[in-house]
Amino acid sequence: MDTDVSPMELALQKRLEKLQPKAKTSGFLRGVIVRQSVRIDAALANGYSYDEIAEIFTEQGIKCKGSTLQKYHLQEKNKGKELAIPSLTEKKLSTQTKADLPTKKTHSK
Repeated sequence: MDTDVSPMELALQKRLEKLQPKAKTSGFLRGVIVRQSVRIDAALANGYSYDEIAEIFTEQGIKCKGSTLQKYHLQEKNKGKELAIPSLTEKKLSTQTKADLPTKKTHSK
């Protein structure tokens, strides 16, 4: 067993042992993108790419890739569209009259 430990390694060991758990900020980036969605739309309309906008996020201390920004932004934009599509229910279907339903044609021999 090697007991020859350098002072640098001992200092590293002490520092690592003192580390406290980091607070998790689950969903932080997604939340920022949602709140800045209108401004992201404006930047895109002005000719900026998702990669260029992501660089601005990173410059401000919010680490982000263009592909992640695009994914979260488009998911947020499409959220409203999904809710706008009405779905048919049994009640709506049962309000049809017999005249509205397709009829079967029978062939006689």
